Amino acid sequence: MRGRGSAALIASVAAVSFWLFPPLLIVSGAVVALVALRRGPVEGALIMALAGTVAVALSWQVLGAPWPMLDVLLTVWLPVWLLALVLRATISLSQTLQAAAMLGLLGVAGFYLALGDPVVWWNPLLDQFQQELATLAPVGPSGDQALLEQWLELLKAWAPWLPGQVVGAVMMVVLLALLLGRWQQALLFNPGGFRPEFHELQLGRPLATFTLALFGATLAFGWPPLANGLLVLGVPYTVQGITLVHAIVLKRRLSSAWLVLFYLLLVPLLSQVVMTLGVVDAWADFRSRIRARPDAN
Repeated sequence: MRGRGSAALIASVAAVSFWLFPPLLIVSGAVVALVALRRGPVEGALIMALAGTVAVALSWQVLGAPWPMLDVLLTVWLPVWLLALVLRATISLSQTLQAAAMLGLLGVAGFYLALGDPVVWWNPLLDQFQQELATLAPVGPSGDQALLEQWLELLKAWAPWLPGQVVGAVMMVVLLALLLGRWQQALLFNPGGFRPEFHELQLGRPLATFTLALFGATLAFGWPPLANGLLVLGVPYTVQGITLVHAIVLKRRLSSAWLVLFYLLLVPLLSQVVMTLGVVDAWADFRSRIRARPDAN
């Protein structure tokens, strides 16, 4: 009972602190993943209920409404819990990330079913925001006004890809939380067990073939829902590309400074390259082709 209370407290505090420091949402999800992995679905659901109640109550006092926190927790914690159950049943990160890819595609489909064409509802929201801003500050430097209009036009142009970007961002948070929870589980109950599991992550050729087919269909037809599905599938392949880089660094006995440099360059420069490596790895199997560097001793 004490352990359950401690886990719920950590998850709820991390979730509430998300509004001040967003990465803490990953920590809260990792607690849910750890409990579900170790104790099963009922205990994981109970932790979500306890921690969620506390987090929503605390946020309600600050934000004046329960819905912002409740929406965030349901969007992140529920997929983390589901994927943790898949991982618990299959004992396979590969199959779990394949399930995550399917969940992501369902998320994009649900986005369209619930909200329709994102351009239809997104652009009016931006127009309303611009009007309210003009009412609050009707007079301002012409340069600032021009800059604001440029940003609004950029956001309007981004509208068709909103489903894939939003679902992809949520999926990345969910997968990071799941991996952190799995790492914590190994640290507590199987020291050293996470590294080989992480390094050997391989999503397989069927999903890679489907991703390439979706890429070809997107180029051929230019239909935004296809492109949004492709954006979502890019997330698990980015994770696979990252695991590949980690495996190569370990196999070649390179300095950890290379990993630091890799992560510094990942978002601004290397994300597309890493994702492509993840897809190509389904056939190339880079891990088996790269020879291990012999120990200097």
